[in-house]
Parts: sequence; C-alpha cells; structure tokens
Amino acid sequence: MRIIITNESVYEWAAYYTVKCILDYSDTDKPFVLSFPLRYVNKSYYQKLLSFYNDNIVSFKNIHIVSSGEYIDSNISQKYLEDNFLKFIDIPRENVHLFDSNVANRKEEAKRMANLIKELGNITLLIDTLAEDGSFLLNTPSSSLEGSVRDKKISEIIRSYEAKKFDMPIEMFPREGLTLGFEEAFNARYVLVMASGYEVSDALAHCVEGAITQFYPTSVLQEHKKLIIVADEESSSDLKVKTYKYAKSLESKSLHPKELIKGLYKSYYALTNIKIFDGEKFIEGHCIVIENNVIKSVEKEIDVDAVITRIDLGGKIVAPGYIDLQVNGIGGYDINASPTVETLKNMNEVCQRYGCTSYLPTVITNSDEYMIKIIDLFNNIEDLSVMGVLGIHFEGPYISHEKRGIHNEKFIREPNMEMVKKINASKCVMVTVAPEMVSGEVIEAFASAGKVVSVGHTNGTYNEIKEKIPYGITFATHLFNAMRPWGSREPGAVGAVLETKDMYAGLICDGVHCDFASVELAYKLKTGHICIVTDAIAPAAAPEIKEYIWAGKKIHRDGNRLIDDNGTLGGSSITMSQSVRNVVNEVGATVEEALKMASLYPAQVMGIDDKYGRIKEGYIADLVVLDEKLVVKGVVFKGNYKEYDYDHEWVTHA
Repeated sequence: MRIIITNESVYEWAAYYTVKCILDYSDTDKPFVLSFPLRYVNKSYYQKLLSFYNDNIVSFKNIHIVSSGEYIDSNISQKYLEDNFLKFIDIPRENVHLFDSNVANRKEEAKRMANLIKELGNITLLIDTLAEDGSFLLNTPSSSLEGSVRDKKISEIIRSYEAKKFDMPIEMFPREGLTLGFEEAFNARYVLVMASGYEVSDALAHCVEGAITQFYPTSVLQEHKKLIIVADEESSSDLKVKTYKYAKSLESKSLHPKELIKGLYKSYYALTNIKIFDGEKFIEGHCIVIENNVIKSVEKEIDVDAVITRIDLGGKIVAPGYIDLQVNGIGGYDINASPTVETLKNMNEVCQRYGCTSYLPTVITNSDEYMIKIIDLFNNIEDLSVMGVLGIHFEGPYISHEKRGIHNEKFIREPNMEMVKKINASKCVMVTVAPEMVSGEVIEAFASAGKVVSVGHTNGTYNEIKEKIPYGITFATHLFNAMRPWGSREPGAVGAVLETKDMYAGLICDGVHCDFASVELAYKLKTGHICIVTDAIAPAAAPEIKEYIWAGKKIHRDGNRLIDDNGTLGGSSITMSQSVRNVVNEVGATVEEALKMASLYPAQVMGIDDKYGRIKEGYIADLVVLDEKLVVKGVVFKGNYKEYDYDHEWVTHA
C-alpha cells in the first residue's frame, strides 16, 4: 500500500494516474480493463481525462470499461458516467460493460458480471472513493471481506452522502445495489482510492493505520500489492505525524504521475542546445521549457533523469516571435478582399513561416458599411489569439487626400462620432489617422477606449502633428511613407515623429518604401522606438502572383516593388524575416536591436509586453527559431513547435 498526500485536487491527480496506467500498459494478451467508481466523483476527474483525450494523449478505442456497481432499479451512477465522460470519447459501445439494475434475478446478474470480468482477464485499474464509514464500493461495515460480485443493502451513511452529491432527497435514493467484491479488487492489477474532505479523515486513519477489520472494509486493501490512496490535506488530518510526513515525502520524490507522464505531451517539452535571445540579450547554456501555451521556465540545465521531451535545435537562435503591426495580406490571402475567418487562419499560417506569430490584419480606407462588416467578423470570433491575431488595424479612412497613396479617394472622410463609438466598441486595436483630419476630441476618444492611435497618411505640418500628439497619439504608420516630409524650414510630420522621443514608429524595411539610409537615420535617432512592419499585401510570400487587384486598382510586381499603373506603391512584398535581415545586413543594426524591433517594441506599442516580446517564465510561448543567417527554421506558436525545412524562404500559393 502507498498513501500519497497532495496539495492538488485528488481528482486531477487520479486522472493523471489513470492515464499513466493506460499508457504504461503493454500486455498484448488481454485488454486494459478500467473500473470507474460507483459513487459520485467530482466532475474534475472526468474533465481532466477528457483533456488528455482531446489533446490526443490517450485513446479509449481499445479500453474496456466495467461498472463497479449500480443502485437497484436505478441508473444514477451509470448515467452520471455517461453524461460526463462516455459520450465524449472514442470507446466502442460494446466495450462498455454496465450492470442491469432492473433485473429480477440479482444473483444471476452478479454472476454474469463476475464471469465477464474473468473473461476479460480481470480488472487492470479499479478506482473507488473513500466513504465516511470506510466502505469499499457498496461493501459496507460488517460485510464479508471475501466473495465476488453481489447485491448489497446500502448503508444510511452512503445513502445520505450520495443523495446530497446527486442532489436527490434521501427518501428517494435507492436502498440496495449491485457491487463488485473483494475478489475483483485483489485480482485487479492496480487499485486507486481517492480520499477527499474532512468527513473521511477518521475512515482514512483507520483504513491506513488501523488493523484490517470488517468495520472499515477498505482497510482490507492494505494487503493489495498495488494499492495507492491519494488524499488531500483535509482528509489526512487524523493521520499520525509519522504517517503524514512519509506520505508527503512520496510525492516530493517525483511519484506524482504528472511528473512521470509529462514527457508524453506535445505541449510539455524543452528546447535544448539553443542560443536564446530573451528579448533583451543573448544567453547561452540554457533551455526553454514549454508547458501548454506558455513558457514554464528558462533553465540552466535539465536533470538527465527528468522525463521530458527534448527538442535539440543544434545551436540555433531562439527569439520571441515576430509581431507585425501592419499586414493587409500575405501568401495570396487578403483580409481586405476576403474578410473571413478562413482568410485570417491562412494569413496566420503564412506569417508563421516567416517568424511572425502575432499580427494586426490591416484594413485600408473603405466605407462605413464595409468597416462594420469587418467589426462584426472580428467581434464574432471568441479568441483571436488562436489565429495569431491581435485585433483590427483600421488604416483610414480618416486620412489626407494629398497623402492617400493607393487608398481609394472616394472613401476618405472626416469621422462622425457614431462611427467612432462603433470602432471603440469593437476589437479594433489600432487606428491610423491624419491628425489634421480629426479633432483632438476624436483622438482622445480613441485613446481613452484603449486604441493605439497612429499618425499616418498625413499632410499635416510639424505644428499640426505636435498639437495633436498630447491627445493620445503614440505611434506612426510606415514612417516616411505617405506623410509630409522633413524639410529644413518645415520639419513636417516626419520631423514631428522623429523629434517626439516617446513616440514609436513603424518602418517598412524593404529598401523600396524607404532607402536604407533613411532606415538607418530613423534607427539611430529613435533607438528603442522603431518597429519593423511589412505593410504586406497578398503577393508577399507568393512570387507567382505577378498582378493583383487591390484598393480597386491593378497592382503589378516589378522586382520587389508592387505598384499601380501610375507607379504608386501599393503595399509591400516583404516578410518580417527578410526585414530583420535587412536591418542587420543593410542598415548595420545589431542582431539584438533588429530582433527587438521585430518583437519587443511592437509588444510595447500594443501594451502586451507583459506576455509577448520576451522569453521569460509565464510569457506566451510564441517563438521563432533562426539559423546563423537569421533564416527562419521553425516557430513555436502558442506552445506548438513547427519545423520548417528549407534553405530559403518563400511560399507558393495556388
């Protein structure tokens, strides 16, 4: 017998143990036979089992489930099992063996179940919950400590306890039941008993420390070679100090099944043999442990005996996943042309291939009706983050006619407060405006609603921009592009942005939208406040697309340039990955600063740098894996590792 006292839920502990037994089972001659508790078990036990099943950790296709009993003329416990577990799993119905509690001949039903269990090769894991009176299943005090499946009168203690748990009046609760006996228990390979709550503390002490007695039937299981009792602190309150300390020490020696099976998770693993850029600096000789979708720890080393999956990355760089604050489309997909959930999913998949694990789908100038359509689409998505989406970036329509770029002039307008309220109530997180086109009141309304207000597509003067910044402007959309330039006598919008120390700015680092000398200038003047953005449209990462209709105009690919018939630039064809390399190779920025520009600084702009932009305990496990040339070799997206096996980066899309 082994008793383990846990600070966690005994029901979740038991679920881990159940899965461990199933995964460890290797007998090819007979099936794994699982006998679930007859009595009420907290739903968290079944929910945890279902989480293992839903995560593809365990399957029940080849499992047989045997009921440990049922109440006469009732199906209370079996219905509870069905509603909370059986109907959600892949077990064949012929593998579920339940009592018929309505039979006239109970002796024959007991014999049938006993023979069935023997034909299956006996029970592999038998699970029970400890009752106040020390009953084992329905084998109540004064029961025979021998024998097989039988019908039994139910003790009043169990009736009262079960009626309360099943929310039934005690007078309506059955008085008799069918139950497995001690023969089935001792023939079982493993027996697990769960003890929870102060009300069973006296029974637990007798069953663990006392003599074997029919007055506490569970005490007979002391002689079972593979009995585990898992108890919480409350139920163990009557144990002797020596017993308590011994039981507590067992779990501390890694006997918790969570520790023993965690290496089987796809969602629990360590990235090893890596050079980590943690968001601030490079560190070596460490590994990253990931659990579910978060970074569990950054450790110097992992114990050689630890049971955990290791992914050896051969000395590659691991950095925080890139965050792109301006993506109209990529890989042939376009949120403007096709505003659907499927488009967002596809854009996310392509973005990840270039190291970008979070992005702002960017919607350019359009009608109120179209904007409302976009708002409705995003508002109906419960969790945008599963698609790497941070929210909507409305780039327009409150922009300058003179600096509209490729945007459709007929939709450019000044804002009305009704539409401002709709935007503020939506999952829009960034709004690009021309400050000369909007009042301070509108900017303040956006900022007060938590939106990032960005200056862009503006012909505003230096003074006009500086006048509006205090109302809540914190970002600049594609610095240098579509804004009044920096002049000697009129610093313009560019001068206002560069001169405002605390303002962040996005830069398209493709050598087309900005000469690399301009990128270098901005980088040096605003180190710590420049974010790499792509402003990508559908032909980006899709070299086979030579022409594309965007913003109502035909866009042509001319090398790395995407231009309309008049030569006006219409978005970019660059990716975040190439942008990072350009900043290092063409601009001369340090690798550290380039990586910050691609992740940490965008996270700071969005106010999410408490969860993104760093490799740190508790942060979202969004990471990019790079070779020495900063080519993306893989990503971790929400805890899931993906490897990309190519020597260069490009994606074709049919």
